[in-house]
Amino acid sequence: MFGLITMLFTTLGATGMGSLLKMLGGTIAGIIDAKAKAAEAKEKRELARDLALTESDIQLQRALFGKTTYETAKFTRTTRRIIAFIGMLNFAAISILCTLWPSVELVTFTPPESKGTFNLLWGLVSFPTGSPVTTVITTGHISLVSVATLGAIIGFYFTPSAGGR
Repeated sequence: MFGLITMLFTTLGATGMGSLLKMLGGTIAGIIDAKAKAAEAKEKRELARDLALTESDIQLQRALFGKTTYETAKFTRTTRRIIAFIGMLNFAAISILCTLWPSVELVTFTPPESKGTFNLLWGLVSFPTGSPVTTVITTGHISLVSVATLGAIIGFYFTPSAGGR
């Protein structure tokens, strides 16, 4: 009889402890789920707010510039290409003229910040330059610099972007 009572208390104690642990685990899981649902609801609200702001930005742009159609996109793209073409023709004309007459001297003013001293390493080391107010460069120098600049522009224009366009 004593063994049966002891076994009953032991079994009830283990069962009770398991039941308490299960209730505690359920409570903690409920709290975690509630926090997760609150965080998810917050993310959904932020996403809805961002989408609403984006939609209002799109509507503002449509009101200012009109709805983008194939024709307006084509016009914008063509205009940009024409402006770039005019700029490159201007640059090429200057480069060709400087290449044909490389010994022509051009007088330019020295920037005031580099007139008195030459600063190296952001002013850690400085040397007096004693440079005059004007500087003379030749068109041959412009021709050499334009070749490097033209290469940089062409490389930038013909290199595909990260978006693959």
